[in-house]
Amino acid sequence: MKSLNKTRYAILGVLLEGPHTGYEIKSLMSRSTVYFWRESDSTIYPMLKVLAKEGKVLSKIAYVGKKKKEVFSLTEAGQTEFKAWLESPTGSETQRNEFLLKLFFVTDRAEISRLLQERLEKTEKTYEEYKKIEERLENLGDLPNKAIRLNMLRYARAQMALEIQWLKEGF
Repeated sequence: MKSLNKTRYAILGVLLEGPHTGYEIKSLMSRSTVYFWRESDSTIYPMLKVLAKEGKVLSKIAYVGKKKKEVFSLTEAGQTEFKAWLESPTGSETQRNEFLLKLFFVTDRAEISRLLQERLEKTEKTYEEYKKIEERLENLGDLPNKAIRLNMLRYARAQMALEIQWLKEGF
C-alpha cells in the first residue's frame, strides 16, 4: 500500500462509529486517540474535504435550528480503504520527542537536571491521568473494544513507569 497521510485513517476510523461533523470528530479524538495520535483542526478539515472528493466519505448539510452543520459519514469505499489499511503491515514510525531532542544537544549539567525534573513531573502527571481514565473505562458497561482499549492504557502506563524510573535514576 502506498504511503498516505495517516490522518485519513484516524478520521475513517472515527466515522466507523457513525456520522459526525468535523467538530465532533476533533472532539472525539481529543478524548480518545489524542493520547497516542494527535490531530489538529488544520489537518482534520482539509482531510475531510479530500476524503469527500475521493468518495471515501459522504458530506450532508444538516440544520440545527438556523445553524448549518456539515455531517460526514463513511461510504463503502471508505470502509474498504480503512479495512485494507488495517490489514496492511504497519509502516516505520519516527518518534518526535522534543525532550529527547533537547537532551541530545544540552551540555550544561544544571540544564540536564532541569530537563529531567520537568519531564519527570509531566510524565508522572500523565501517568496519573491515564490511571484515572483506566478506572473510568473499567467501570463502564460492555463497550465495543473495551478490552483492547484497557490494554492500550496499560501499555502506555507501563512505558511511562519505565520512563519515570529512568528519569529518577538521572545521570
